[in-house]
Amino acid sequence: MKPSIHPATPGKLKSAFRKASYKYHRLAQQIGVNVKYIYELIHDGNEPVNPEIRLKLFLPRHPRRPRTERPPKPPLPEYEQRWRRLTKEQRDQFKKSLFKE
Repeated sequence: MKPSIHPATPGKLKSAFRKASYKYHRLAQQIGVNVKYIYELIHDGNEPVNPEIRLKLFLPRHPRRPRTERPPKPPLPEYEQRWRRLTKEQRDQFKKSLFKE
């Protein structure tokens, strides 16, 4: 009977599990890890922390960090907004009027 496979299971591990006739112990002997790690990953989606075991289970060596959303930037001060609305020529003209020699 085919067990339910967690969506977090890597594709290579799914195909190796299928080639092992959906037998946890047979796959554990082929890969060379404890049955517990295979069962937890396939059944529950729990990834091991050990980097060597992670590589044997076709996971990246280091766990990926979840993406966090950046906080919104505060609005610019009014003088900065006015300055950015000016065209390049207007800004240059203003600078020349300030720094006359």
